[in-house]
Amino acid sequence: MEKGNLIRVLIMNFISSLIIAIITSDIFYTFHLIGGMYLGNLFGLYFLVVYGVNNIVEAEQVPNNYLRFVLVILYIILFDIAFIIIVPLLFGPNAFPATEIISINYNGVPFELLLSREFYLALFAVVMLIFNFLIYRRRKNIHHE
Repeated sequence: MEKGNLIRVLIMNFISSLIIAIITSDIFYTFHLIGGMYLGNLFGLYFLVVYGVNNIVEAEQVPNNYLRFVLVILYIILFDIAFIIIVPLLFGPNAFPATEIISINYNGVPFELLLSREFYLALFAVVMLIFNFLIYRRRKNIHHE
């Protein structure tokens, strides 16, 4: 794969994952499950940064080292920005549910978690980084054997 082809693959992965995220969000919106709109982001991110990046690494266009994680972080940032902009444009300004608060007592100490749009996007980003780290370790172990 040449450099021009790599850029095309990166862009196509990004566009495909946005389509997956929008379709998933549309399904939740159609069934009036507004609280599930964030899962569109999760499915799109999974396709983009786990499946897409893994295919690029397996094609040896990006080395399986820190550059993999740089690509994943850039993809996550760009994808989240696009998701936050596109979803309200398509589904209205109230596409994301209002902030929810969960109160938890842990050993007598109260914790209040704000379940906002930023919380879910950060949670999904951390999950995707963990998935990529596990795939990175597995690929490293396969090549060392």
